Amino acid sequence: MKPDIWKVTTPQAVAKNMRFDASQKEWQYDAQDPSMAARQAEGVAGLWNILAKRHLALLADEVGMGKTFQAIGVMLQLWHSRPDAKILILAPNRDICLHWKREYKTFLQHHYRGNNAKIVHPKKGPMHEARIFTRLRELETDIRESDGSFYLTTIHSLSGLVPDEEKSGNDAQQSAARHAEQIHAQIKASLGEQGFDLIIIDEAHYFRNRDGKSQRAAAAKRFFGDEQSRLGQRTLLLTATPNHSSARNVADILRYFVDPETISANNDAKTLLQTFAIRRLRQMQGKGVTHNKYNYRHEQATAADFSDNPDAELFFALYQRELVKTLGAKGENRQFQYGYLEGFESTGMLAKEDSEGDEESADDVIRDAFHQAPDSRLLAELTQEFQAFYHRFPDHPKYGALIAQCVPEQLFTPARPLYRDKHLVFVRRIPSVREITQRVNAEYDERMAQEIIAAWGVESPEKTVNAWRKSGWSRKYFNQLTQAASLDQDEDLEADEGEESDEPNGNELKLSSKIADLFVVKKKGEKRTDCLNVSQRFRRAESLFSLFLDPAADYLTASYSHYYRLSERQRDNFGDAARDSRLQIWPDAPEQARAPERQAISYEQPIKTAWGMMFPLLPAHCQQQLRAWQASNPAIVENLGNYLKTGYLFASPVMIELYCWFIRFSRQNKAADVQTRYRDFTASIADKLPGSLLLRYFINGIETFEALCEKITDHPLVDWKTPWRELTSLTSPAWYASGETDNRQRLILGFNSPFYPNVLVATSVFQEGVNLHLQCNQVHHYGIAWTPGDNEQRVGRVDRLFGRVNQLLKEQGTTELRIHYPYLAQSLDQDQLAAFIQHKRNFEAKLDACDFDQFSRDINLNDETGGWQAALRKPQADLKPVDPYPAQFAATKKAAG
Repeated sequence: MKPDIWKVTTPQAVAKNMRFDASQKEWQYDAQDPSMAARQAEGVAGLWNILAKRHLALLADEVGMGKTFQAIGVMLQLWHSRPDAKILILAPNRDICLHWKREYKTFLQHHYRGNNAKIVHPKKGPMHEARIFTRLRELETDIRESDGSFYLTTIHSLSGLVPDEEKSGNDAQQSAARHAEQIHAQIKASLGEQGFDLIIIDEAHYFRNRDGKSQRAAAAKRFFGDEQSRLGQRTLLLTATPNHSSARNVADILRYFVDPETISANNDAKTLLQTFAIRRLRQMQGKGVTHNKYNYRHEQATAADFSDNPDAELFFALYQRELVKTLGAKGENRQFQYGYLEGFESTGMLAKEDSEGDEESADDVIRDAFHQAPDSRLLAELTQEFQAFYHRFPDHPKYGALIAQCVPEQLFTPARPLYRDKHLVFVRRIPSVREITQRVNAEYDERMAQEIIAAWGVESPEKTVNAWRKSGWSRKYFNQLTQAASLDQDEDLEADEGEESDEPNGNELKLSSKIADLFVVKKKGEKRTDCLNVSQRFRRAESLFSLFLDPAADYLTASYSHYYRLSERQRDNFGDAARDSRLQIWPDAPEQARAPERQAISYEQPIKTAWGMMFPLLPAHCQQQLRAWQASNPAIVENLGNYLKTGYLFASPVMIELYCWFIRFSRQNKAADVQTRYRDFTASIADKLPGSLLLRYFINGIETFEALCEKITDHPLVDWKTPWRELTSLTSPAWYASGETDNRQRLILGFNSPFYPNVLVATSVFQEGVNLHLQCNQVHHYGIAWTPGDNEQRVGRVDRLFGRVNQLLKEQGTTELRIHYPYLAQSLDQDQLAAFIQHKRNFEAKLDACDFDQFSRDINLNDETGGWQAALRKPQADLKPVDPYPAQFAATKKAAG
């Protein structure tokens, strides 16, 4: 029999093996310290003690407090005492499983102090490799056939147990339960009767509907087992909203693992939470003080009306009249719920694209767009009538209000922080997510097209922009324009149709930026453009201009001295020579591939890069960071250079800025010699760099690169050999995430970087378990959430420790997290928002304390909502809520004794 290792511990003991402030090497726990690092140490110790006594613990800390890190702390505490312990984590989906894997590695590298060789390699790598499986059958097979200790699977896997042939009929739940019971028995047979030493369930509120008629609930009961045969000896639950929609949620979640009636005969949520839970409210470190969310959150309602749009006003007047008739005809028992109606968000119409061979009819669009809400048919019929009369689709006024907030009036001037361009938009309806994406990209196209036309210096810029817009920003029109004003540019590069095109598919093309598309190789039609030709100069190693966006020769300010001359049949190579020059200064220079018939040729004069020119313009902390990386591990700076260059060229308006610089320069400079031409170009833009987008992206990239690599992506900080290919597909300023979206990880990467997307439009798929906080401090509830819990989860994507809000509090001492609610004025949409805001305000304190009975999703149009805007949150410096269920060490010790 294994010895009992579950002894009562303290934060001081936990801190001996792990530090929760990575910036302080000698960090120690101090009970008087109000920092989140101290509270996380308390969380690990408190959870350990509850697990020791109760075998079940619930970490219900507010969103963004590092619940994952605290759970990893508990894991390491367990492995420290029992290195062969078996641990299973269930997270909602594979992306969140990957996030756990990243956080686990980061914790070992930067937070684990122990030197237990059974936990961590000498180089801080994990001894217990994370093994991820998205199907329970695969998980069971690996447990049976391998000797792993650390497993991750998805909550969704519980919904995928029933084969197709068993899904018909009424016994799907029974079938799911039967399959789950079989897997449970097989895992127990492999692990022994004790099963897993610890099971961790992330976003545990997914199990709040225990008695619901879902396959997941039926499967979960059998998979986790009953009192006689638990799958795990101890279970740690994580959720920021244990009472997500009702106080009974707490008991329902706990019931999978314990009989709550043994603690409270009436399943009293307070008693259960006092017994099993730790819940603290988030405190962010600022300038010498800490801040809670009520100190900086600022809610704003934005009214949309029909000013200068009588056609839309007529459409929605008819819609609202018919809607009232429809709802009234359904009778009083018909539910009318928050976000329930299609017309609150969209007309469901995607604006048509002028693309060859696109013969999709209005009937097809209507049939595809509407299938959910009770007003869908009404809206579809009215839209079809409107389209038949006006030959276009109606505009939804809320779109205009949202776009005005999300797209900067001046994209290229004046200089402003890049984070101001990042916006997270939540919707409820699929038509909205696509329509908003398209409209934001279209508005960005207006800004970028005007900049490009201005650079060409045409006689009638406004007329030219209008003509180009009328063509749908077509490549054909642009090619005719640029060919007519040919600049006879040097260095004509041979076409390479196979290079990094990442051309959007048919559906994506309708939503993507048309101007950004000019920089992409096409497989048919107008394959190339002048934008593409210029872009290739700055990215292909055979062009001297490719050095412009490379790091300086010493990663600081040094110039380059030579290039490669290849055989007579090949072009000279500048990019490879520059890279090899940088690698030569590394302490352990990587071995370079030998190229036949290659010789180094000296430049007439040393060649500068934009990096070297901008280094003196960087803030002191950025200069210091580059020097530190260069001295400690140049691979980091080389990786940073690859990341920045890819982002500049593919995923930002920097490429537009660079193109315009080049065109203006080429109109004036006719030098034939490429070296002379390059030096003249760098001289021509020297005075532009201080206020440039290029410099702002450089600064932001340096500031956030380490956090991005360690917290957001699986791309290691020192991995300079792997290209940042995800960025090459993020060419549009706005994109969307829904249940139909592939590769959501690239969107998470892009949104947390300074690069595209600037505007991320999401359904509920990004409502939970996703970190979107490194850049963004603005959230838009275009379609309002079901409940205050859902609303809090949405805002929690950006309101997190170590995010942009936290950084601004540290730098400035004060800031705002802006939370926007656009609505259609003088309509049912205003009524629903008014009711929601008032009810949410009344429930917020109870939500913080996990102390409310039920939030009704129904809207009662007879409720008094006058003065509802006063219920919108504004920053309150003096509001200091108390932690409802803090870690209680003295009580735990006494009880254990």
